[in-house]
Amino acid sequence: MVRKESRRKALVLIVVVYIIASLSMLAFALAYRSRIAIKGTSLLTERLQQDQLALAACTQALSILAADDRNVDYLAEPWSGRHELVPVQVAYQPVDTNDTPWEVNWKLVDESAKINVNLASADLLLGIESLDEAAVASILDWVDQDDIPNPDGAEDDYYSGLAPAYKCKNGPVDSMEELLLIKGISSQIYYGSNMEQGGNFPTETSVDFAESAEENWQDDFVGLYDMLTVYGDGRININTALRQVLDAMPLLSDAAVSEIVSRQKSPARKFSSMDDIENSDNFNVIDKLLLTEIAKFNSNHFQLIISIRKKGNSFWCEYVAAIERQGKNTHVLNWQRKSRTINKDIIYFGVYDNQSVSSQG
Repeated sequence: MVRKESRRKALVLIVVVYIIASLSMLAFALAYRSRIAIKGTSLLTERLQQDQLALAACTQALSILAADDRNVDYLAEPWSGRHELVPVQVAYQPVDTNDTPWEVNWKLVDESAKINVNLASADLLLGIESLDEAAVASILDWVDQDDIPNPDGAEDDYYSGLAPAYKCKNGPVDSMEELLLIKGISSQIYYGSNMEQGGNFPTETSVDFAESAEENWQDDFVGLYDMLTVYGDGRININTALRQVLDAMPLLSDAAVSEIVSRQKSPARKFSSMDDIENSDNFNVIDKLLLTEIAKFNSNHFQLIISIRKKGNSFWCEYVAAIERQGKNTHVLNWQRKSRTINKDIIYFGVYDNQSVSSQG
C-alpha cells in the first residue's frame, strides 16, 4: 500500500514537472515572438522616420534648385556642395534633426557635368583613363542594336556563357549600375579609388569629413560612376565638370583644361556663353571648335544623394534621386533607397517615388 502511494506521488510529480516545463517553453516562445514583433515594429518605425527625413531633404534640395538661375550653373552656387538638413515641414509636421537621434545631410551632383554613356563616341570613351579599347568596344556593343561584336567587344555569345547567364542589352543604358554587367567593367573601374565607399557616398556623414574628402577628390582615381551618366543631350557643362571629364575630351589642350577648372568656383569668371571662350587667349582654334560642339553652361539633370543614420550608429542608408529641371518645373525622375553597414557591404532595394520604383541587386 505504501509502495503504491509512493508511485502515485512520483507520477503526480512527473506530471507537474512536465506541465511546468511545457508552460515555461510556451512562455519563452511567447516572449521570443513578442521581442521579434517589438523589434520589427521598431525597425518599421525607424524606416518610416528615415523616409520622412529623406523626403524633407528632397524638398529642401528641390526648393534650392527651383530658385536657382537656370541660365548658368557653376560650382559656387547654393545648390553645390554638401548640406545639412534644416528644419522643414513634412506632411504639415516640423522635422528638426536637432530634436531627433538622426544625422542627415545631402548633396547634389550635376549629371550634366558628366559624359552621356549612351551618346558618347568611341574617341571620347577612350579618353577615360580607366577604359581600354576592349572595355570601350564592350560598352558600344552593349548600347548598339546589332548582335555583331566589335573587335575585343562582347555580344550574346559572351554573356550567355557566364554564370549566371544573361543577354546583351543592345539598347541604351538605363541606370549606371548596369555598367557593372558589361565585359571589362570591374568594381574598381566603376567606383575608382572610392570603391569601398560606393561612389559619392562617404563612410562618415559629418559635413567636415565630406568637405575634406571633396577637397582632394580631383587628385583621386575617379571611377565611371562619377564620370558617366545616362541623362542629358550629350553636351557637358564645363562650369561643373571634373578635370578627369575634361581630360577625356579628345584634342582639348592642357591649357584649356586648366583654364576651365580655374574658373569653375569663381562667380566673376564663370563661363556664360561661347563668347567667354572666344575672348580667352588660353583656348586655341581646335579648343574652340571642340567646345562649340560639346560644351554648355547650364544643367538640367542632377543626382540627389541623401545620407541618413542614427548618431553614433554604424548602419546607415542613402536615398538617391534623379532630378530634372524642364522649363519652370523641377521634378523627380526616379527614387531609390540604398542601405549599408560599416563593413561597406552594399544592399540595394527599391522604394517608392512619385513616378517609378527602381530596384537594384
